[in-house]
Amino acid sequence: MSRDLPESLTPDEARVRAAVRGLGAPAAEPSFRARLKRDFTAGKIGEARVLALPVPWLRRPAFRLALVPAVLAVLVVGVFAMLAMTDRGPGWTLMTARGSGAVTVDGAPVSLASRADLTRAIHAGARVSVPADAELELMSTAGLVVELTENTDLTLPATPGRWMNRSVTGMVRRGEIRITTGSAFHGARLRFETPDADVMVTGTTLAVICEPTGTCVCVHSGAVMVGPRGGSMERVPEGRRRYVFNDGRPPESAEIRPNEGVQLGVFRDSRGRWLENVPR
Repeated sequence: MSRDLPESLTPDEARVRAAVRGLGAPAAEPSFRARLKRDFTAGKIGEARVLALPVPWLRRPAFRLALVPAVLAVLVVGVFAMLAMTDRGPGWTLMTARGSGAVTVDGAPVSLASRADLTRAIHAGARVSVPADAELELMSTAGLVVELTENTDLTLPATPGRWMNRSVTGMVRRGEIRITTGSAFHGARLRFETPDADVMVTGTTLAVICEPTGTCVCVHSGAVMVGPRGGSMERVPEGRRRYVFNDGRPPESAEIRPNEGVQLGVFRDSRGRWLENVPR
């Protein structure tokens, strides 16, 4: 109640105060009076009681049980994220560059005389065109060496990851590439597409040759799967070749081309020791 003196109140405020003072005392509810009487008779008035508070939801057993799989899921996602970050293939490195002129990488000319520029320009997914009378050798510590001969147009595949992403794909549009693999490549799959054929490499030494009449795959060691684009593939063993024609004729199987057998043997001999001792 306000303690203001009567003379400080407005007429409306004085009427309100008079009305409030004229109110009678509220009567207790019958149920309250009955309960109070029972408690007084039983001596419960003033009895100490324990106040039971609800358990915080963070401490409830159901929440803790639900928290376990959530924490495990976060840990699994974190592990896979770390694996993905460290799984990336080691990339391509220029091993040798022979000849003169310029290699075209993603449409830009890069001088064969500048090893540093070539090294910076070459990357997974790059389109590389080699001029006449020139050759490149690219290597990866994923256990791969690829030789690009003159007049070759190639899209470089990525290199296989260490644990995941072990299958990679590149494309040969024209020319010839030679491939040899080492123990670090074990379990990986390298696919090359040509205008006419699909080639699947799982560990071998081979040549992929794009010619006006089709694609020839010569296998020096190991085995390679070869077939028409989008068609069934056949295993080509060591010392054999398969030719996929682009005029609708069925593929032809025969002995490896003699000159390719020699070239691939020299290629493997020169790079095999490095591949078997490659650091990862």
